[in-house]
Amino acid sequence: MDRPERPTELNPSADAFVGWARQQAVALSIPRQDDNYDDLGFMPAVIGRKRVVAVGESAHYLHEWNRWRARLFKYLALEHGFSTFVLESGLVEGRRVHDYVAGADYDWDTVAAAINNVWGVWAELNELIRWMREWNANPDRPRELRFYGMDGTGNWAHARYAYRAVHDFAVQVDEDLADDIARDLEQAVAQVTLETREQVTGSTFRDLIGAASLVVSRIEQARIAYTTATSHDDYDWALRCAQILRDVIQGIAQTEFDFEVGLRQFWNVRDVSMAESLHWIRQREGWDAGIVVGAHNTHLQLHPVRTQKATSMGSYFSSRFGRDDVLFIGATSERSVKGEPARSDSNQAAYAKIGPDSFFLDLREAPSSGPVADWLNVERPDRSNLRYQPVCAGDAWDCLLFHRTLSTGEVELPGYLRALPAEHPVDGLARFSGRYVIHGFLAAVNTLDVFFEDGILYTDGQDDTSGEVFPPYKVPMYACDDGRFRWSSWPAILEFHQDGDRVRVSIATPGGALYHGARVGDAVRSQMPTPGGEG
Repeated sequence: MDRPERPTELNPSADAFVGWARQQAVALSIPRQDDNYDDLGFMPAVIGRKRVVAVGESAHYLHEWNRWRARLFKYLALEHGFSTFVLESGLVEGRRVHDYVAGADYDWDTVAAAINNVWGVWAELNELIRWMREWNANPDRPRELRFYGMDGTGNWAHARYAYRAVHDFAVQVDEDLADDIARDLEQAVAQVTLETREQVTGSTFRDLIGAASLVVSRIEQARIAYTTATSHDDYDWALRCAQILRDVIQGIAQTEFDFEVGLRQFWNVRDVSMAESLHWIRQREGWDAGIVVGAHNTHLQLHPVRTQKATSMGSYFSSRFGRDDVLFIGATSERSVKGEPARSDSNQAAYAKIGPDSFFLDLREAPSSGPVADWLNVERPDRSNLRYQPVCAGDAWDCLLFHRTLSTGEVELPGYLRALPAEHPVDGLARFSGRYVIHGFLAAVNTLDVFFEDGILYTDGQDDTSGEVFPPYKVPMYACDDGRFRWSSWPAILEFHQDGDRVRVSIATPGGALYHGARVGDAVRSQMPTPGGEG
């Protein structure tokens, strides 16, 4: 793949930063196999006495970031006593993954389904989870490894899983509590979601938040009795699930439909709750436990999120609990997964000039004054997914992980998502061609082009800016025997709905999210290359 054209000029402070970074950057490799960890030998000096290493990613579902985090955790577990891996997936559902790693006899399909936020379908992560389970099965292991999610439940779109976890616990310990939970919350939790929130009155939301808060309080008050009736572990999980139940209802209640307003409201509740969950995990595992955290840059960065200046988990955690023993590593690249070069005025344009195709850079070693510090202390465009947000690199990160190009991870579908290819009349495929506008997270608009070429139906997501619903590049689809369409390089499932000349589409992603859209015109064929995809 050709590298993007380099900016012809950078301002003097950028030149100074690049010159300094060339002397400091440590070249890396991200091999597909972990035969040895020689290239990570510099990391203990970087980590020092810190016990939490938070590693970001510039976008989800990418091979390089999933692979490097897994590799880092293995190295730190083998050589430096780390024991816990924490992921940006549901904490509530994630108890099944936690117990599976600890040795519980669960079917893998149910484990994969519990790694939500579209995480349980990527081979790089699944291999790590199975590696942790095999480690724990060894009677001579030096310590037990733990896996946690930290991101609430249900993609923050509903509270059904949290309700079930809390109610199931109440049935064991207190019939009156269980009856009250069912009376006050069961029906509402089934009906109130991020999609239906506009239909719910403010007074109803206030009643639900009050009822959920009361459940938290009653569980806290009965700690001794409930722990005696079950166990410290069951009580601990139940209390945190009740707190998340309250948080999700609160998040849905305050999120407005206007995306520009609603994103900040939604993000603040979500990231504060994630910070509380990470603190909860640290309390459970002990303050000396070594922890690797994996999440999107926008959650981990020590800097407000997007132009809305939403609260990031990293900034809140640091402010509330301190950051003396936490290391924050941002992940960045020159090209996006679509193959786009970096904007010339972006942070990524400067990183791309440093040199190695993959490197690690400790920003804490930068001069505290002068042109290098000046460059690091300026907010400028920074690529997040497929769009840019304002980020001050020096404020956001302790260290940077850079890889010049990016590729989609290797899909590993659990059985419940698979379907056999089916014959589909070739002349019937062409009728689905067109440009579709698909409404995604918080009413964000995603653009997907579908076109028919040489007997094959292709999609092209080059004009999309989210990169989280469907492949953001040109790739073929294949018809399946369940009447829906799939991509071999992407885990979502697409279904067309035709009513005369009107064609609608729905896209289901692992974890239960469902996005809807409609054809708005003819497909627009992209002139961009097709990195990370097929065709």
